[in-house]
Amino acid sequence: MILMGLLLNRTQRIPYYQKLSTKYGFRVLLFGEDTINWQARTAAGLILSRGTWTEGTYPLPNAVYNRCYPEKPEVIARLEQFLGEGRVFNTRTLFDKLDVHQVLTGSAALRPFLPEAHELVPEQLAAHLADGRKWVIKPRRGQSGRNVYLLEPAGEFVLVTSNINIPLPIPKGEPFLALVELLQMGEKYVVQEYVQGAVFSGGVFDVRFVVQKNGRGVWNVAGQLSRVAREGSFITNQYASLSYPSRVLSSFGSAGKRILARMGKLARLAAVQLDGPLGRLGEICVDFMVDAEGRPWIIEVNGKPDKGLFHEFGDEQMLERIYLTPLTYLRRIGLSAPERGKGVGSTAGNI
Repeated sequence: MILMGLLLNRTQRIPYYQKLSTKYGFRVLLFGEDTINWQARTAAGLILSRGTWTEGTYPLPNAVYNRCYPEKPEVIARLEQFLGEGRVFNTRTLFDKLDVHQVLTGSAALRPFLPEAHELVPEQLAAHLADGRKWVIKPRRGQSGRNVYLLEPAGEFVLVTSNINIPLPIPKGEPFLALVELLQMGEKYVVQEYVQGAVFSGGVFDVRFVVQKNGRGVWNVAGQLSRVAREGSFITNQYASLSYPSRVLSSFGSAGKRILARMGKLARLAAVQLDGPLGRLGEICVDFMVDAEGRPWIIEVNGKPDKGLFHEFGDEQMLERIYLTPLTYLRRIGLSAPERGKGVGSTAGNI
């Protein structure tokens, strides 16, 4: 039995893996980058084997699933020197939103489903707002919905709305530019065209797909859910409830199933497009908004899906898939030569 590895920010027990190990009998080492002895080619950590945890020092695993956020490029590069090229996946977990947008726009199939986005240059905001459209500004890296602002032109003012959902009118010109520079606090931001999403139970909703490589190295959707925002909120990070996407899309009637299927294909295509340009990937999550006409828009892609949401959601079969699927891919790369190609499974066909 090969030894699979999970590289973590800190060594810790993850109870759900114990449950799966008891059921499926796999063997995995959970370890932190600070526990590696490069000279001895060992790592101190926790071995999970058939549901039992054992602490100790062990040889480096055959292949590694990187769960560090942000990623540790120097550690990953060194692990690949020891284990072989292609033996580590998720080599990047903290994505830059503008990098993601630029890579995805390289796909003619994905381009029609991407809101316009640019690097935020405060002096250029007036031009963006001139045609009356709303825009969202947000940090290019991470933040989990924090420091996101909605900008809406209103005559001689710009209405600036934060996550407390109270529009603040700011005079155009120098006062507005000064506020934007203050909000940025020296960080790099992206400005993205606002998508007015359809409403379910009084709030806008998103549709999140967790897309992972399976034991054949093919990208598949392992999990999906919708976050329904509180009434009046423009971001779904502040959700009032979680729901099945099929339920929130039921307002579109029979078209709801077609919209959901289209988003699944787009999510897999996005994974294929990002795999390579953003590192060697094995899982991502893709967030969509659906406008009133039923058109899906890719508004965010994350390199480390939040599995905690699925614990809260309570679908045990889906939760098991999300945890187990990356391990089947990890086993594949631990047993076989590194892959040179990548597949999209059943994504062929019209979108």
